[in-house]
Amino acid sequence: MSVNQSFNCYQTRQKNLVSAKSASLEFVPETTSNLEICTAEALCRTQEELDWYRNLYDQNPGIYFTLDSTGIILSVNQFGAKRLGYVPRDLNQTLIFNLFAFFEREKLSELLTGLLKNTSGVADEEFCLNCPDSNIVWVKVTARKSLDASQNLIILMVCEDITAYKSQVSNPTEPSFLEFADRTPVMLWMTNEKGVHNFFNSSWLKLTGRKIEQELAWGWLENLHPEDKNTYLSTYFQAIKQQQKFEIEYRLKRADGDYRWICDRGVPRFSSNDNFIGYMGSCIDITECKQAEVAVRESQIAAKAQLEEMESLNRLKDEFLSTVSHELRTPLTNMKMAIQMLGIKLEKQPQPNDTSESVCNSSNIHQSKVSRYFQILNNECEREISLINNFLDLQRLDTIAKPLVLEKVEVSQWLERVVELYHARNRNCCRQNMKLYLQPNLPSIVCDPFSLERILVELLTNACKFSPTNQEIIVSALVKSDNIQFQVINTGVEIPAAELPRIFDKFYRIPSNDPWKQGGTGLGLALVQKLTKHLGGIIEVESSDNRTIFSIELPLER
Repeated sequence: MSVNQSFNCYQTRQKNLVSAKSASLEFVPETTSNLEICTAEALCRTQEELDWYRNLYDQNPGIYFTLDSTGIILSVNQFGAKRLGYVPRDLNQTLIFNLFAFFEREKLSELLTGLLKNTSGVADEEFCLNCPDSNIVWVKVTARKSLDASQNLIILMVCEDITAYKSQVSNPTEPSFLEFADRTPVMLWMTNEKGVHNFFNSSWLKLTGRKIEQELAWGWLENLHPEDKNTYLSTYFQAIKQQQKFEIEYRLKRADGDYRWICDRGVPRFSSNDNFIGYMGSCIDITECKQAEVAVRESQIAAKAQLEEMESLNRLKDEFLSTVSHELRTPLTNMKMAIQMLGIKLEKQPQPNDTSESVCNSSNIHQSKVSRYFQILNNECEREISLINNFLDLQRLDTIAKPLVLEKVEVSQWLERVVELYHARNRNCCRQNMKLYLQPNLPSIVCDPFSLERILVELLTNACKFSPTNQEIIVSALVKSDNIQFQVINTGVEIPAAELPRIFDKFYRIPSNDPWKQGGTGLGLALVQKLTKHLGGIIEVESSDNRTIFSIELPLER
């Protein structure tokens, strides 16, 4: 009870008389209720002494509190309030716990509760303060309970500054660690041995936007996403039961109402006697990682759906090509057979009996026209068959790797045979001089001879088609490092440098580069490039000084 309250009680009850004896002040009950008999001199003397004691209380070099049973500050001396960075009116009718570090508040509450339950005695303990405008960090609290004039329980508390002492004997005690943890820019928490949370640092409180009183014990679960609460509690209690570390992810409500994904890792703490004293944990905001995972999953799902659609389209294309190849090749095969039969018929056609000059001339003219028409029909049929075959082969190479039929090839003998057969078959349409150069002692290679022969035939056909008459077409083979190199060289023609990057494109033909006007499909070189890659080789082209060189390199060892 404060001195002012005592004096007000004195005036209200109107039954005390003041007398000064020795160096003490005593209140003597008055037998009469009529205060008017008190002299003005006695009242004045009492007021002066009470003011003196009040001033003595306020200026006493200590920190003194009077609390009610709930921890509300009823009074504080002026000197003590100033040491804490306040004035008395700022502290009166506020909770005493607000002056202490939040990780000390549970311990202070237990101290005061235990004091009120005991019949007598004094409690003392060391605590860390949380007074921003004060130099006092540590205090020793001494408290005892008492009764006020109305017989209500009150607590008298004295705080002694021990900051200097704690600095001299500084060691890594738990409160100093918690003070450090509170400033750590990572969300930290701690529990007691029962698993009840008794510490959250400032980083946690900043994220949730809540006060420490709201988070302590199980209050923090209010911000846990309802869908994650059961999973968390199951994992948490299982870890406590086994006293093992744990890791769990959950969603926690942020101050703005949004839920953030949190990765929570907890490790058990043990005393020096190996007694379990609770958990300490850290939390990391992994929302961005979760969002990235979701984006990746959605991308994978979309990619899978797209891949399935492409596979479906490929199946449809394969089915279409299979049907088209049959439908196109069948009539062309029949046409080819009919053209061959027509050729045989024309060869066996009898000569006219009339030997007159006019009849012979007329007959020769007719035969010449028929032969020309027959040749056009035969050439165009061959061209159409080549177009369809090349196109279907390209599609098969694009969609699925054609299995290689590997054989051991003696390069010198094999290449001589290929060039001779080509020259024999195309003697009438190939008007150039064909030569073959082979390096001595060429090694054998393991390769698909059918694919390699088709590559060389396509390149020879290309050279015959675009080289002027009497120019040279040279086929060569030599060993180059770990590869064997085949070259097809034709003279008398040059590919413009601007056209070189496009000559392997499908359906591309070099403008104004067909002296015999034979035309082409634009698929030959595209097929050559595909087949070369299929064999594990590379193809290059260079064109200058009125000649063009196609070079193919294949590995000697497969």
